[in-house]
Amino acid sequence: MKSESKQHTIYLVIIIVLLVIIVGSFFYFNRKLTSEREFMGNRVGINTPPPAGPNFRGRGPIIMSMGMNLKTSPIFKYAYQIAPGELSNASKKALVGWNINVQNQNDGSTTVTLTPKDSSDQNQQYTIKSGQTLYFIEQTPSDDKSDQDKDLNYRDDYGIIVDSSGIIQ
Repeated sequence: MKSESKQHTIYLVIIIVLLVIIVGSFFYFNRKLTSEREFMGNRVGINTPPPAGPNFRGRGPIIMSMGMNLKTSPIFKYAYQIAPGELSNASKKALVGWNINVQNQNDGSTTVTLTPKDSSDQNQQYTIKSGQTLYFIEQTPSDDKSDQDKDLNYRDDYGIIVDSSGIIQ
């Protein structure tokens, strides 16, 4: 009888240990998944949009992708229209260190090529169709040396094409 009672106690201890492991794992993984969802939601603007601009510190750049609305994103205040139309003074200031070449195509589209002034072997090229707008994103003007017309870090500057509603194409 004593042996049987001891065996029941061992089984009970094993069951309790397994329950503690299962419950603990559930809480651990659920908390981890929740943190990852919150992080990813903030990165892509699903929940609260993350901060942007020169004072943004932390998780890295905001990633914008097709189908997102540039005009409602935190990045829009750092977006400068460069095509179609004439460049505004603000757009010219944002393009410090860049050459811009605009060519109208036979099909009615416009090709815009952005080339860093100190690097002729690299460029960004965009084709804008009728009804679309090209914006130049300049979140970190602190890396621009306007007196030298030089951008010290042109890898953080880029164009985004949107439709008339601001949806990224």
